[in-house]
Amino acid sequence: MTDDIVENLKKPTQWFRIAFMIALSIALYLAGMVLTLLIIAQALFGLLTGTDNRNLRELGAGLTHYVRQVLDFLTYNSEFKPFPFAPFPGGEVSPEAEIFTTGEEFEQDVEVHVPEGDRQDSAATSKLMPKAPRKRSSTTRPSKSSPSVDDQ
Repeated sequence: MTDDIVENLKKPTQWFRIAFMIALSIALYLAGMVLTLLIIAQALFGLLTGTDNRNLRELGAGLTHYVRQVLDFLTYNSEFKPFPFAPFPGGEVSPEAEIFTTGEEFEQDVEVHVPEGDRQDSAATSKLMPKAPRKRSSTTRPSKSSPSVDDQ
């Protein structure tokens, strides 16, 4: 067993990977700082203009892809070496994010087919659904005999 350990210690590929891991750990730390600044800038844009900045959103998308690639390499889930050893990932913004930031809403008709034997009437359905606890208003006080929402 000690011979295997000695052989593993002599392999330069393991030492190169450890060197890459140290370099990418530093890059991950820097990416975290950039992401923090980006979050603050997006929040300020949102407060001042009522919408986000598309360029910052694309940069954020690229950085999140990059962070994922670095974490995959650091945790031995991938042999792919991310930037600066490969091109920086593009910031592809999802269509959902585009709809969210522009304020556009859409409706989509969805047709659901339920076989006859699987249909339930509304009375049976209401028995299956648990009732949510009601919130107390500030003007009413709970009686001592009934349990409060906090006791449940």
